[in-house]
Amino acid sequence: MDQNIPIAFRALNAVRAATPTSILGRLPHRQIRTLLQRWVSNRKDPKVDESYIVQKSDFGIRVADMHARIDRVEMLVTRMYRQRGYETQVAPAESETEGTNLKRVTLEACRNNRTVGTITVGLDGPDGLNAEDLYAKEIAPFRERSARLCEFNRLALDVEECGKDALGYLFHLAVIFAHRIHRATDLFIEVNPRHAAFYRRKLGFSVIGGEKICRRVNAPAILLHQELRSISEQVVRHGGFKIRENKSFYSFFMAPWEEKELVEEVRAMLAQTKLATPNGTVRALKTG
Repeated sequence: MDQNIPIAFRALNAVRAATPTSILGRLPHRQIRTLLQRWVSNRKDPKVDESYIVQKSDFGIRVADMHARIDRVEMLVTRMYRQRGYETQVAPAESETEGTNLKRVTLEACRNNRTVGTITVGLDGPDGLNAEDLYAKEIAPFRERSARLCEFNRLALDVEECGKDALGYLFHLAVIFAHRIHRATDLFIEVNPRHAAFYRRKLGFSVIGGEKICRRVNAPAILLHQELRSISEQVVRHGGFKIRENKSFYSFFMAPWEEKELVEEVRAMLAQTKLATPNGTVRALKTG
């Protein structure tokens, strides 16, 4: 018996349990069957690049854990930021450090072996978050109630190469590392005010800090906040369901069963390697 068949049945049960009737009721059984067949067949594909955590037909995402990858990420950040008139600073290469208590995880989205997107997950530590340079007062109430804080920064996309699918998976993987792996509860993002509408309308963020000049990029910024539990709930409701009725940007995230399998694989690898943060040796979960 194909060992992937039980996985398919678990996936189908996850779909039925996790998806609101309002969406699943309009999703034809043949479409569910097609999604599962495609997912199972892809898991048997031997052509998965081992460096990627997730690999699809037109892009892959991995941790930038080597000098060459970090250099490519920095080149993309510098190029995209300069196009928008931002200054850039070279980020510390903590993700290369083996051992424990790593506080940054930088993800790299690639297409045809070219870096087309990146985002960095900043975990809380003794020095706090970068966002507290400007917004310590706004973040303080979350610390007072013992929330586990994190931030996303250095998001850069080559918009001609990095589509909605890649952006959705990139952001979702960042959420997985922050919330499912490191148990963070509250996410903060400093963004240029002209980009805030996307985060508010498409991802449900709230503005909690007014406009100030961010010295790291010498550009205006506002502070956004979202509970990671809320993001996970949206993934359960909408992730992976690209049907006409589903208008949510979360449809570009992974489906709930894909997330579950990926989290299990990452945790298993962490248990074997005893690292605080996964590195590029995590076996890829190939999808769609």
